[in-house]
Amino acid sequence: MVEATTRVKIERTWRWVRWRAMFLMIVFMMGLASFELGVGVSDRAGVPDGGTLTHAYYALGLFVLGGLDLGMPVAGPPVGRAMLWFAYFAAPAITASAVTEAVLRAMRPQRWALMRLRDHVVFAGAGKLTMQALRKLRARWPRKHVLIVERSADHPSIDEAQTLYDAVVVVGDISSDGLLATLRLEHADRFLALTGDDFVNLDAVSKILAHAPHLHNRIVAHVSDLHFLRVVEDTKLSRAVTVFNTHQIAAKHLVNEHLLRHFRDTKPLDTVVIGGFGRFGQTVLDQLQSQALDSFDRVVLVDMECKRRALVFEEQVGFVEGYARHVVDGDIADPAVWKDIDDRYQLSGKEPAFVIGSGDDGTNLHVAMWLKSKWPRALVVARSFRRSAFAENVSAERDIACFSVAELVDESIPEVWLG
Repeated sequence: MVEATTRVKIERTWRWVRWRAMFLMIVFMMGLASFELGVGVSDRAGVPDGGTLTHAYYALGLFVLGGLDLGMPVAGPPVGRAMLWFAYFAAPAITASAVTEAVLRAMRPQRWALMRLRDHVVFAGAGKLTMQALRKLRARWPRKHVLIVERSADHPSIDEAQTLYDAVVVVGDISSDGLLATLRLEHADRFLALTGDDFVNLDAVSKILAHAPHLHNRIVAHVSDLHFLRVVEDTKLSRAVTVFNTHQIAAKHLVNEHLLRHFRDTKPLDTVVIGGFGRFGQTVLDQLQSQALDSFDRVVLVDMECKRRALVFEEQVGFVEGYARHVVDGDIADPAVWKDIDDRYQLSGKEPAFVIGSGDDGTNLHVAMWLKSKWPRALVVARSFRRSAFAENVSAERDIACFSVAELVDESIPEVWLG
């Protein structure tokens, strides 16, 4: 895919050079042919009598001074004089356009790049989701123009986006009206708001619908907060914008492919331990409550500031009746926390289900391996964002269920979102 993108960049550059070189050659040949046909000039006597090299020299000089040092075309056939008049105007125009373009490229390269955009895809944010969608877009449409708006000039993905995927990157706030006016949204084909801030995403798409009404139903926004997601589903915005939640995609896969199977294979009702009660953990619990409420009788939630997060979940999403709920404030990487949980809820000898989904892939795998060594009969599931060959190999050896959010999201992103 990277080779294809590089090839497209070379093809674009060659196509631009080829057309300009072709026009330059046509003008040069017209000037040369006019002198060869015997056209003279008022300020340079004897030009028609010179050889081909002399005529070529004067024809090339047209690109620097036009006809200022030669004077008016005189004598010779009318066709030849017309050709020389055309070369008088066209040659300096080519030179001036090349100089102007070079100055613009040197002084304001970003503005020059924006001026050329048409039928382009605009991404808000240069994070993991954007890079994942960009890779999928380039695999399908190597020649599609791409524009990324990123708030941080130091974002580590900017170089990759520009170098490997030929994206134009603008540093700025996507919710700024002034910035939106420079993105040529009237010529855009798609807009994807994939920043890590739900409010910024929703605010941006609302403004973009006002700037570019033709993007109605061509806008995608990522909303990671369950409460925000449900609020948006009940607004007019949801009819013009496709809203999705990566945590929901991953949580549905986890429940359907791992937890429900474990629940069916084990008796009696299970204990589910969710390590990491951020947005992913909250989404997993929401899916469990809606799809498998009769399959477990206890849920233990573990995280730093877990009690506060549980209160937020209760207020914005809601716990349902039907199972015992326990909230533990603690670091999932601390063995003492798990010893205390084992002592309190007597997990030894049982077949609990552990879902480890903090924001750190390495921590998730490390904790999952430790838990599997302590509770061999348990189902242990570790979440990672990117696919890792190392994690897959270790998980297979230790009988740990490991899944990649990136792969699930990639499978769930339809091509119609991108072009």
